[in-house]
This record gives sequence, structure tokens and C-alpha cells, in this order.
Amino acid sequence: MTGLPTDLTKEINRLLDLGRMDDVAVILRDALKSGSAEAMFLSSSYGSQEESIEEFEARSLSQVMLSADMGYAPAQFRLGTYFLFGDFVGVDVDRAEQCFKSAAGSGYPPAMYEYGLALLKGASAGDSRVEAMSWIARAAEAGDDHAAGFLAGIGD
Repeated sequence: MTGLPTDLTKEINRLLDLGRMDDVAVILRDALKSGSAEAMFLSSSYGSQEESIEEFEARSLSQVMLSADMGYAPAQFRLGTYFLFGDFVGVDVDRAEQCFKSAAGSGYPPAMYEYGLALLKGASAGDSRVEAMSWIARAAEAGDDHAAGFLAGIGD
């Protein structure tokens, strides 16, 4: 596993675009049986009619955390945003930065941008600032629109 989205995510998105939720449920159920971190992460976004909101949120957080622990970069990124903003967990900027760093190291562009921002916010000068800007530039080169916008704003 690379830690990045595969054809499974593409297929789930295709089926969602077609409104085929039953097919999504079958594919995710089968992929979850194989222990797929990607399937675990994707499943964390979908509730069932049998779940209360509280049950869904608890299961979703648990699945995101497990998927992140398994090295799936989008889950690490999402968990980082949870820690950054205090969604479902307490605010913990240091843990957010570590999540972003892990996902950035896997090559996940949104995490590269957020990790670069985290470094930039903590950088007084010198090498840290250079490293921060390098991560943001890499994110922009990889297609992250937020990073590209950030860099464009610097030139204004």
C-alpha cells in the first residue's frame, strides 16, 4: 500500500456520482473485510440509517484514527484537521502538525500545504522558513489549489 488513494477511491467516487449508494456499500464492505486502510477511511464518511448521529461520529472518528495509524495519508490529513480545529477531539496543534507531516511524507498534496503552513507559523527565519516554503511549493506543483493560491498571494 502506498498510503495514497487508489482505484478504489476512484470507483467509489464514480459510483457516488451515479447515485449508486448500494454498490458503494457492497464494495466498501468487501474491501473492509480485507483490512484496507483506504476502505476504512472511505467508510468513515458514510453512515447508515441504523446509526444515531452520535454513533456515526464515534465510528467515523475511530475509523479515521485506525486508517491514519495504518499509514493512509488522506486519513492522516483528516485527523490532522480534526486536531487543528478541534473537530471530534480537543485542539492539539502539535499532533495536527505530526499528522500533516506523516501525510506530506507520503506525497499527499493537501498535507504538504498544511505541513508547510505549520512550519511557516513556527519558523522564525532561516532553514525552517525555506523548508516550509518548499513544502508549499511542492503542494502547488502537485496540484493543490490552496497552495497555488497562497504562493500567488505572496507575489502580489
